[in-house]
Amino acid sequence: MRFIVIFVFFFGLFANASLAQEQDEFDFVAEFFDELQPLTIANNKEYCGYFGIDENDNFIATKPTKGEEDSCFADDIPEDFNYFASYHTHGAFSFDADSELPSSVDLEADIAEEVDGYISTPGGRIWFIDAMEEKAFLICGRNCTVSDDRYEADANLAVLNEYDIELLLKRDEMID
Repeated sequence: MRFIVIFVFFFGLFANASLAQEQDEFDFVAEFFDELQPLTIANNKEYCGYFGIDENDNFIATKPTKGEEDSCFADDIPEDFNYFASYHTHGAFSFDADSELPSSVDLEADIAEEVDGYISTPGGRIWFIDAMEEKAFLICGRNCTVSDDRYEADANLAVLNEYDIELLLKRDEMID
């Protein structure tokens, strides 16, 4: 009985520490996107880069690379940069773009690079791509971060909370 109590106690501490780390990471990501979203919306360009952790265990980010309207290729990661995720934005709202969720290309790229990813959308959503699980998860909904004033919710198909490559490819077919 004593072993079970000790195990539950230590497991609980570990789980709480993990949740605190996840919350700190999310807070950093949301604040970062709050600062980047006005630029991506104003320029209607994607911006991308990497999130990392410095020598003092603080979250950091590479300088955003300016991409195109619907693509972005981050600069090379500095050799001494301890990265844990990629990031990119989806620019301004457009009736022609299904930009409120990761694209199949976004998911495939993070899987191929074997790195998790974060994406912000014109509607203010934040997505997390889990490269190992090969899925994208909505971690914060509409207006979670700065959103485009021109955003119209009825312009695109409904947004689910989770996607794998198969669902994203089916969605691509429905939109084309």
